[in-house]
Formats: sequence, C-alpha cells, structure tokens
Amino acid sequence: MILLVLLSFILIAGYVYAMIKKGKEIPYSISATYYALTHKFWFALCMIGSGVLLLPAALESSTENSQFLVFLSVVGMVVLGVSPNFKSEQKVPHAIGAAMSLIFSQIWVGCNSWYWLLLWSGFIIYMVVSMKKHWTGNFISDFIKRKPMFWIEVISLLAVYLTCLW
Repeated sequence: MILLVLLSFILIAGYVYAMIKKGKEIPYSISATYYALTHKFWFALCMIGSGVLLLPAALESSTENSQFLVFLSVVGMVVLGVSPNFKSEQKVPHAIGAAMSLIFSQIWVGCNSWYWLLLWSGFIIYMVVSMKKHWTGNFISDFIKRKPMFWIEVISLLAVYLTCLW
C-alpha cells in the first residue's frame, strides 16, 4: 500500500511542481493551473489518478466508521478532474468537487490522525506573518495576494498523505 501512496504523491506533487516551474510562480490554486496547460488531459489524469491511487491505502488507514469520508473525498477529486474548467459552465460541479474533497478529507484526517490537522496552524501563521510583512491596508487584497487557495489545497493534501503513511 505504501507504493500506491508514494505513486499518488509523486503524481500530484510532480504535477504541482511542473506547473509552478512552467508559470514561474505559485499559482492561485492547483485548479487554476488547468488554464496554463497545452494538453488539458494532464489535469484530469493527475486529479483522478492521484485520488484513485491513494484510495486503497486511505481505506486501509481508516476506521470502519470513517471509510465513507475518504471515499467521498476521492469522489470530489474525480469530479474536479472531469470538470476542470471552473470559468465556464463547469463552475458548479468543480466547486462541489473541490468542497467535497477538502471538507471530507479533513474530517477523515480528524477521525483517523487528528494531530495532522495541526498543520493548519502553519497556514494561519504564514498568512498572519506574510500579510503583516506586506500590509497595504486592504485586508482582502493582501489576503488574496498570499494565494490562500493554493496553500489550503497543499495543506489538505499533505494532511491526507501523512495520515495514510503514519
């Protein structure tokens, strides 16, 4: 099972790294990288592939009562993969898939290895320190410039992978 977790992690981390390298900056969100792709199928392959590869290990790492949560989270990743164009008619399914993946994955982490949720304190600390350092007086603008969605996605993925491994 560790092999599947590692393959899933390599797939999603490799995709994110390649897109950061291609864009020469951190994207607003992982989903936003879809628009920079020449071959759009890569987004679907990485979202669906990383979720499906992770599912067996995540189910094995689950309590019996929390397995449905990780399943719903992976369903959310699949929905993201099949509806990547969130600037069009795919906006609603994309948002539903993203919400499913984020919410159910973090509830699942809380049910199985709650201490990995402490990673969220790093997000909060980063946002406070970075906003204070680059303060312009406009809270919303300063918050958005820190690219919170990207960091929310990264932390949620990291918490899931760590839960599967430990």
